[in-house]
Amino acid sequence: MSAIALSLLAIVTFLATAVGTGLLRPWLVKRNILDYPGQEAGRYVHEVATPRGGGLAIYLALIAAWTIIASESPDVPTEIGWILLCSLGLAIPAWVDDLGHVSSIVRFLAQIVTATLGTFLLTGPLPVFQGLLPPVLDTCLTVFLWVGFTNLFNFTDGIDGNAATKGMVLGLGIFTLSIFGGISSGLGELSITAAAASVGFLVWNWYPARIFMGDIGSIPLGFLLGWLLLCLATQGQWAPALILPLIYLTDSGLTYVGKITRGEKFWHPHRDLYYQRAAHDTEATHADVVKSILLGDIILIGLATVAAQGMISLSLLGAALTSTAVIAYLRFGFRRRDTQ
Repeated sequence: MSAIALSLLAIVTFLATAVGTGLLRPWLVKRNILDYPGQEAGRYVHEVATPRGGGLAIYLALIAAWTIIASESPDVPTEIGWILLCSLGLAIPAWVDDLGHVSSIVRFLAQIVTATLGTFLLTGPLPVFQGLLPPVLDTCLTVFLWVGFTNLFNFTDGIDGNAATKGMVLGLGIFTLSIFGGISSGLGELSITAAAASVGFLVWNWYPARIFMGDIGSIPLGFLLGWLLLCLATQGQWAPALILPLIYLTDSGLTYVGKITRGEKFWHPHRDLYYQRAAHDTEATHADVVKSILLGDIILIGLATVAAQGMISLSLLGAALTSTAVIAYLRFGFRRRDTQ
């Protein structure tokens, strides 16, 4: 796809998401598809009732954009059509759950099935773990990582603008690698439209959010972004695939290790991630928290690009230090609220 055509497609994807979200919002409000402050099972940190399910616009715009790219670009992975079909198997129960309720077991089983199918469909020249593991173990760990990443991305949708900013960062990061990092241009084309759709949603989701992404956005988008990261690994770029999402991998990892060691029911919805506590327990606004994470993510994009050039050890060290610094800032950098 030419640069002009790709630019036009990215702009159209942005506009379709922004307009679609705007049209979807009053429909959700009218049908009382809302998340209320203090909702027992909710994960959002917010102060007013806000419609959820706006991620439907992201998903539909992205499906359309990726279908166009698949038909026009010879350089996209050949399994893309099947991957989009797998994502539909996640989007349907996610949308039903946003409108009402679907058992968490049903949703989790759907993730395992789609990730398993997707793993067998991967057509990269290398296995995900670069041949370091036996094929069976490589496959099992790939499924585990894909399901885990899908859920971790879902967990980022807890404060205004956070998940959409993550989608933007991952999309821009992979697009940058397609320019400087020696990966296929097709992945770059797919990723820049994912970034464009995420930015289109940010028009409505930036603090103070007028609509939430909901599972219909975060679950299939996390699945598709996870696929792009796995494609990086199968093309030999495992280090950039690890570096780009490292901040929220670190946040989730530290949080869940702590919950497990304390004997807590870590699988229950909660608001204990570092970014959630920063938004809830300090005087920082949601925008302050997201901007702090975004600064670290920008550094990670640079480090991922350096890693793609062969300086892997230095880049991984820099990424680990950057992620640690961001988590520390979320924990100690903001003035805590006066609870008296």
